[in-house]
Amino acid sequence: MVAAIFISVASRRTWMERAGIGLTGTDVTGGLITVTTLMLVITAALILVVKTAGRRVTGILQALVGAGIVGVVLTHRTASDHQWAMKGVDAGAAQMTVTAWPWMCLVAGALAVLTGLGLVVFADRWPSRSARHTGADSRSIWDALDRGEDPTVTKSPSQAGRLTPAEPESSDTAQSDFDQAVHKVGNSSNNGRQARVESQSG
Repeated sequence: MVAAIFISVASRRTWMERAGIGLTGTDVTGGLITVTTLMLVITAALILVVKTAGRRVTGILQALVGAGIVGVVLTHRTASDHQWAMKGVDAGAAQMTVTAWPWMCLVAGALAVLTGLGLVVFADRWPSRSARHTGADSRSIWDALDRGEDPTVTKSPSQAGRLTPAEPESSDTAQSDFDQAVHKVGNSSNNGRQARVESQSG
């Protein structure tokens, strides 16, 4: 993206000058430099939406576009008489002067080639998007709710799959209450039978 911005700026600057009149990069290349710059911007935007394989393809395209920019600069190191005539400059005018802007544009094109090749090599090391992590976290939360777990409570590995101390205590208490109730019912039955025996003997 930096290379694309730099090339866009350089293409609007004076590349050649003769008799006090200059030709911009767009004038010299006939708009080719503008088209290649637009293609470079598109490849930079594609990087944000594609995955590993797509990044490699995008990197190859970016390297090819960068090579195209270098080729455009090298094949337009001079302007034709027709291009000068359109600016009102006679072909027999003073010698043409070339500025540093076309060479700056060439360096930016070479940078685009290098970054494209780097993208091909390191595409699999590109960091994952945060949206993917968010989606994974959401799924894990719903899975925990389906299991009847509280996803806001963090359990240590030693505690996972083990009952908490409160659970056996509550079960022991319930068993104890049940035993006491059975014991009371048994005592009541015994007391009733003893009372009937005493009344009959009396």
